[in-house]
Amino acid sequence: MKQRGEKVDAKQVVLPHSKAKLDLYKNYLEHYLRVLGHADFCTKINLYDIYCGMGQYDDGNFGSPLITNECIKESIIQLENNGKVRKPISVTINDHKKEKINNVINLLKERQIQGCSYSYHNEDANVMLDRVSTEVNSFEGTERNLVFIDPYGYSNITKEKLYHLLKNEATEVILFLPISQMYRFSEIALNDTERTCYEQLRKFIFSFFPANHKIHSIKLSGNLEFIYEIKNALRFDNQFFSCSHYIERDKGNYYALFFITSNMYGLEKMVDSKWALDPIKGKGFDQKRSGGMFEAQFQEFDNKQQIEFLKELILKYLQKNGHISNDEIYVLGLMNEFRPKDVVSVIKGFMNGGRVEGYKSSGQKLVGNDNLYINYQQYKWNANKIIFKFIR
Repeated sequence: MKQRGEKVDAKQVVLPHSKAKLDLYKNYLEHYLRVLGHADFCTKINLYDIYCGMGQYDDGNFGSPLITNECIKESIIQLENNGKVRKPISVTINDHKKEKINNVINLLKERQIQGCSYSYHNEDANVMLDRVSTEVNSFEGTERNLVFIDPYGYSNITKEKLYHLLKNEATEVILFLPISQMYRFSEIALNDTERTCYEQLRKFIFSFFPANHKIHSIKLSGNLEFIYEIKNALRFDNQFFSCSHYIERDKGNYYALFFITSNMYGLEKMVDSKWALDPIKGKGFDQKRSGGMFEAQFQEFDNKQQIEFLKELILKYLQKNGHISNDEIYVLGLMNEFRPKDVVSVIKGFMNGGRVEGYKSSGQKLVGNDNLYINYQQYKWNANKIIFKFIR
């Protein structure tokens, strides 16, 4: 039995921060397989796990390779229940430690799904990322790819490697980074160019942040601002969409998952996944407060604060521009990690309060429960244009 204060080995059990990471991956993968399984344009799905780990913890909980396999099983059941023909799925699994990849092979040997192809690799991450990049860029445009990168640090993560994965606009990336470690040493890495122990961090920063970026001249306010700046850098000058999900391991010790896609619907589904796991703020995983009789009030305050931020965001846009379309406000919400239903709720509140009026393309004013058409279908097809005008 473990004594009080004795540290739990992360290899033996799923610690809360690891569970938060795996939960988000699982939640998004379920969306991903369901949507693409029903999409006529998609002919094949390719899944990649670059750093697979042991595959299963000593406490019985699944790591990412087994989670991937279970999600595929569930998606096949859903397709069959809906009378749909299943699509071929390939699963590529890698780890640079032979012990780990062998363990995953043994775990999946009896769990392999008929009709799915499995490929196992024991490669250095740099080699594997190049291999995957070459592969996804050789596929037909009808294939879709999801790459999960959960590295042992950040030394193999470069802007160039990520861009080569994403440039075909058929690949999405989920990337996990040790934020507190990176943030803590970022200032030293930038100012002490002689110390080789900070070389990899220095390369990462210079790779993603040009010399005129504030990170080179102004100390960021903390881990969360560091996450925000990385998220923006991962948009590659607005060539892609991105969002982040912070994970607090213990007080003040942060990790983060970053999601990168070229598809707005992919972004919406990841934002949905974030809010499903954090229904209060939609931002990430915090270490639990002490609880008690006021916990519900704390949660309500946090949620209201988050919605107030969205209100201010929309009002500032309206005050500056005078109006905003339903397509534009859909994008504005998602880019700031709010669900379309959050945006609809705020706009309806403004309309009911006389601060905003909505008009159809015909010039007819919206009334009562008229549909605001703030959704992906409208964004994609532009069939029902609505203009929201600022009144006061």
